[in-house]
Amino acid sequence: MQRNKLYPTAALLLCLSASLVHAQQTDFDNIVQPLEAKARDFSEYLVQLAWQNNPESAIVLDEKLVAEATAKNARKEWMRDVQATFNLNESNLRSPDSSSNVFFPRYNFGLSLNLYNVMSQKNKNKIGKKEVQIADHKINQRKLQLREETLARYAQYKLAKAILEKRALAEQEIYTNYVLIQQLYKTDEKTLEDYTNATSAYYAAQESRLKADTEVQIARLSLEAIIGLKWEQVQHPAKTE
Repeated sequence: MQRNKLYPTAALLLCLSASLVHAQQTDFDNIVQPLEAKARDFSEYLVQLAWQNNPESAIVLDEKLVAEATAKNARKEWMRDVQATFNLNESNLRSPDSSSNVFFPRYNFGLSLNLYNVMSQKNKNKIGKKEVQIADHKINQRKLQLREETLARYAQYKLAKAILEKRALAEQEIYTNYVLIQQLYKTDEKTLEDYTNATSAYYAAQESRLKADTEVQIARLSLEAIIGLKWEQVQHPAKTE
């Protein structure tokens, strides 16, 4: 009895699960907002720039145009081998005489078809439609990839900038301490070891800050490569340097 009671419950759960999956289908206009729409925020604006300027986006869009044109041509392909013939019996146009065969028709008309093309046209139309759908899938896949790459590079750029700011502050603090130790060392209030340690710490802080600055430049170049613009060319109210 208990086992029988489980079956309706399981069926209900499967129906609910299927409806939830259907409700959560991707809207690819949210993955990359249409270029004519105002971006929700600065990061979405960068995704729009990447989609607009990245050559791979143009490639998948052109592939769809080719697929649509090919499908359109395929729908008319059965007409390619249609041949019409027309023959005129000249002897029946003239006055009949004893040597002419007046029982032949004055003209005849013929039409020939390639039966294979006619019979296979339905499948060709299906293939053309599928090719267009495949092109759409490629566009959507590229949108997913481009969004991920753009947002990841932007996040890396922001992280590199934050690290640089922290290391620049640390360098300034260590420099202040280094200057103080240097003055105290001159008045014999600090030992040579203290001065050496302060100097080493200051040089290490400089090196750390320079590396962080390099990471910022690399992250910026990576971001510029995907959005197709130099960072200083990007214009948006929410942009930070």
